[in-house]
Amino acid sequence: MLRRQTTFTTDSEGRPAGDVVLSPATEYVVFRDEDVPGVPTFHDRSHLADWLNYAVLGDLRTLVHGIEVRQTMTPIIPNLGGGNFLLAAGCCMALEYFGQVYGAGGDSTGRARAYTDRFLKEIDPRYSEYFWLFWSTFRHGIVHGSWPQGACLSGAPQDWVAFGAGNLADGEHFAPATGLRRPNLVISSVRFVADLDASFATGFRRWVLEESDDAVLGRASARLLTIAPGNREAVGQFERIKSMWPGSGA
Repeated sequence: MLRRQTTFTTDSEGRPAGDVVLSPATEYVVFRDEDVPGVPTFHDRSHLADWLNYAVLGDLRTLVHGIEVRQTMTPIIPNLGGGNFLLAAGCCMALEYFGQVYGAGGDSTGRARAYTDRFLKEIDPRYSEYFWLFWSTFRHGIVHGSWPQGACLSGAPQDWVAFGAGNLADGEHFAPATGLRRPNLVISSVRFVADLDASFATGFRRWVLEESDDAVLGRASARLLTIAPGNREAVGQFERIKSMWPGSGA
């Protein structure tokens, strides 16, 4: 779903259309939701199920394998990271995509929650129990800021709760980490992968193959970016890329 800034026109008495009530002397920015066009990607639902398994989850399994290799290195190479934040970000990306494919819920967060409540909750109910804070601190924090966000109640920033991600399969998962001096909740990124994998194997794969209809192929397909004519920089780059193609005649 694409959220695009737009405008609206008031009626002859200066009121917005419909039952909308606006506050006086208040500035508003208006957005509308519209579907993003897709690039045909999948032949059928079996093709999609294989993509979800071997590409989306497969990438996460590759990261887990790299973490395991890194943990067995002797001596440990000091300029290699633990992979825990990167893996957590990849899991959030996969969960958001699975929600998009599933198609329930009004926006990206709602769709991720719908998937969680239908498929991931069966693996570990804590994904649903802590969903709002889990999704907000991990997905938004790591993807946009490279760190899980802390959280506090309004007006009390000094009384904040820490969130973190570990890289051990037997590490704390939806539990406090030992040794921290404030309230906290951590997950195991490796467990997160295993739980997503299990949610696909035990429920989502069957839903894709047996319960969904062909509209799922459009929701799962690659998205098509539409470049506005006034975006001269993007149009120029687009035309240069096209000219590189041997069949362009350039």
